[in-house]
Amino acid sequence: MAWSLFGKKNSSPKGYAELQNDGAWLSYFNQYLQNANGDRLIKFDQERAYELANTIAEIFIPIDAIAERCANIKYDIVNKQTQEIITPTGNLKRLLDSPNPLDKLSDIIYQDIFSRLSDGNSYFYTKTAESIVNPTYDNISNIWVLRPNLTKPVLKKSISNPFLMKTIGDIVDYYKTFFFYEHRLQPRYILHNTALGITQSGTGKSPLFACEKNINNILAVYQARYNVYAKNGNAGILAKAPVGGGGASLQEAIDPITRDTILKDLQDRNGLIGDKNFIGMSSVPLQFIKTLGTIKELEPFDETLENAIKIAGVFGVNKELIPKKDNATFSNQMIAEKSFWQNVVKGTAFDVAKTLNKVFYLPEEWSFEPNFSGIEALQEDKKAGFEADSLMIDNLDKLKANGIDMDEA
Repeated sequence: MAWSLFGKKNSSPKGYAELQNDGAWLSYFNQYLQNANGDRLIKFDQERAYELANTIAEIFIPIDAIAERCANIKYDIVNKQTQEIITPTGNLKRLLDSPNPLDKLSDIIYQDIFSRLSDGNSYFYTKTAESIVNPTYDNISNIWVLRPNLTKPVLKKSISNPFLMKTIGDIVDYYKTFFFYEHRLQPRYILHNTALGITQSGTGKSPLFACEKNINNILAVYQARYNVYAKNGNAGILAKAPVGGGGASLQEAIDPITRDTILKDLQDRNGLIGDKNFIGMSSVPLQFIKTLGTIKELEPFDETLENAIKIAGVFGVNKELIPKKDNATFSNQMIAEKSFWQNVVKGTAFDVAKTLNKVFYLPEEWSFEPNFSGIEALQEDKKAGFEADSLMIDNLDKLKANGIDMDEA
């Protein structure tokens, strides 16, 4: 399957996220490669949270697991008083089919969750005409989820008492974002969701800080392995072999200029990747003195598995649901999947429904509700519920047959 830059399969959200600020995206990868080739170790921080979640599998997998499942749920619009399902028409139907020219409803749901769980911030942009004071779903032009790493609130220069604010516009002057070029958006158009609440900068903090050490461990391991592959490692020293046995000098002194010339020649000619020689030859007797680990000794997957489990645990994703070289049994996966839906996905889906109510400007008597009827992992619960109801009815019939009326009791 193909993958999008947003970190999703063909059946899942892409489009807008792929088109935004390609320069910034490429700049990140250039920085990543430069750091990997240099001496500076990449470390996790708030500015890198979103990109790292999209480029490091151990971070991407648990966040994607939640976002993908929630995005693929059907969301009905229900009349809260009658529980009747509303059939959308007109502009509401258009928005549900395509909130903007590049995304489906499932796309913006995925982007919202992925942004909030990785960066700690999600920004919905509901575009209506400036002249409209009390907008409804009939007034909405488009709905977007802005890239969190390219969007920031700009606070007002003077904030009297933040505890008395009635809307976010009381402290935020505008939001700036980048989509082909820089935009300034008024707070009235933005729904800013955070994972852990807003800090004094006006933005939320990434939930990934809970596993910051684990992410840094993974980054260190992968960077070390990249250096081994790209430079064939610094696993040892080539030295002139001693002449005549014991007591002879291991090598003759090499001046720095000659040493650098030799190193450059080795890196240009010999290595594991590219158009290079796998082996080298010398007219001088040489010996190899091992100084560091080999590629096998720097195997990252065993080193990073525990870190991956800890990262998944932060989001409530069971270790049985993350890829490992030893796959879990089918029964263990089914149990883990059921628990995952009950304890994580369902709650997140209900939160999504509340957000959609605000984003689509639904009237108070209407509400989005997630529909779990087609979720295989939850069908056993439904079956158990029917069996329990059947048993209760059967017991009531038996009590009535014995002259006991539970209505009177």
